[in-house]
Amino acid sequence: MKLLELKDKVWKAWKLFNDASGVITQEVTFVQDVKRFGDRRYKATWIRALAQFTAQASYESCLDAYMLVLDNFNFTTNRWDYEYRHEILDAFLAYPDALDLIRTGLEQLFSSEFAPREREEADGFFELVEERSQQPGRDGLPIRLDWRLPSTSSAA
Repeated sequence: MKLLELKDKVWKAWKLFNDASGVITQEVTFVQDVKRFGDRRYKATWIRALAQFTAQASYESCLDAYMLVLDNFNFTTNRWDYEYRHEILDAFLAYPDALDLIRTGLEQLFSSEFAPREREEADGFFELVEERSQQPGRDGLPIRLDWRLPSTSSAA
């Protein structure tokens, strides 16, 4: 992604986060917020800002934890933010209860309220978790699901 487009995405993520938080936005505040991540001339600064603002927006607007798995972190190759998926998830995991939210979302997704087809729609999330476990320096998600598949045959 080119820097100009990245800056626009950061602006949108920042606006989304502030809207979710109920904060009135001003361009001056945006510049100050981005400066926290480094020199605004460098793409790495804008990537860090994008990851943080996107993670904050996901956290602040989380009403149903399963949406973290089905939408927020369900990165597929056709999403504009696919190349920044690890940075976004890392920023989200900095929240103290982030793993609990993801675990709750997975438990909800694997409950009887969701069909197997709906679980399959979260492939991008599961691929992300698998990638993380294979990357040096990144831990996999230490989440254990306590779910069992319903029996396909009844006991006689």
